[in-house]
Amino acid sequence: MLGLALEGGGAKGAFHMGAVKALLEEGYNFDIIAGTSIGAFNAAIIAQGDFELGYSLWQNMTTSLLFDIEDTKLENILNKKIDLVTLSYLSNKLKEFVANKGLDTIKIKQLLDDYIDEDKLRTSQVDLGIITVSLSDFKPLELFKEDIPYGKITSYLMASANFPLFKMEPLAGKYFIDGGLYDNCPINLLVKKECTKIIAIRTFGIGLSQKTISSHIPILSIIPSEDLGKVLIFDNALIQHNLKMGYYDAKRALYGLKGRKYYITPVGNDFFLKSLLLLSTEQITRLCNYLSLSSFSEMEPTRLLFEKLLPKLSRLLKLEVYCSYEDIIIALLEVLAKASHIEPLEIYTFKQFIELLLEKTSSLRDNNLKKSPLLAVGLEFLIFLTELPIV
Repeated sequence: MLGLALEGGGAKGAFHMGAVKALLEEGYNFDIIAGTSIGAFNAAIIAQGDFELGYSLWQNMTTSLLFDIEDTKLENILNKKIDLVTLSYLSNKLKEFVANKGLDTIKIKQLLDDYIDEDKLRTSQVDLGIITVSLSDFKPLELFKEDIPYGKITSYLMASANFPLFKMEPLAGKYFIDGGLYDNCPINLLVKKECTKIIAIRTFGIGLSQKTISSHIPILSIIPSEDLGKVLIFDNALIQHNLKMGYYDAKRALYGLKGRKYYITPVGNDFFLKSLLLLSTEQITRLCNYLSLSSFSEMEPTRLLFEKLLPKLSRLLKLEVYCSYEDIIIALLEVLAKASHIEPLEIYTFKQFIELLLEKTSSLRDNNLKKSPLLAVGLEFLIFLTELPIV
């Protein structure tokens, strides 16, 4: 039984939908989808069989769709363009916030009513799990759709997403708050449902994550390549970016794509080890000079390469201690790619990546590379790799 866990995170929830798009394209079918906060809403709309509808909603998402605030005024605030009109508007909104004892959630509730079809959800073969926290009882609630009274699905989805800044309203005589205060990524809820495999789409939103109660169930985690932005800022340009990033980060997780910001099909560490052994003494010397390692020039070149040069590169690139040679070289080439403004949200074969770098880095060679050792070393490796027949 396959379970999908969607971590809470407000506006970061766009990442879920991009990742699920990739998973569905690959033929994945889920038996149960569990979500916390925005993850609960996304889980519900996917579980009822309306992924495309939900994806379209996220494509058109703005802050004003969820809250009574003008997008242009919010943009001014975020860009620190605080004129008298914006300041007056902000002052009035602050007064409303105090009078309402929190942000009004009426537009969010309307959105839930418009997009969640309770009958479709209840008759779907896909189960739904959500997490909320009862303030009245001081305890978390892990609920499946059969646990929720008929007619109350959207109310409990709202309870799961009841961010502490939101206006509190009772449900069945009790008050509930965002489930992220107990478990923002409901993997354990799926474990309790006896899933045999779990896919977790992470956002690293605000909240707590419980330790997984079983170490025997395989869990595939889809992790964002970069920060997904603010929880309550539904900036449409960022949402479009996060939808695409979710898609490609899911592909990375499924296929073991290499790179941190880019997506490159793996070649294999053996290729890079054999390639490194082909570096000439002159090439190693130049690389060491770029990295200020000339004091070790008396060392045998191969030892110098593996004991000094590559470890220093790893540190400069902020890689993990036990990274592979493949990780080091690709991270180095990513530095070139970023400096050359190569589009990151695309899948490249290693050969395509090298060819594109050759095309785009010509301008970098005219710069003073002494000011950028990583660029200088990257260009040296790029030229070297193009001479290898496998590439």
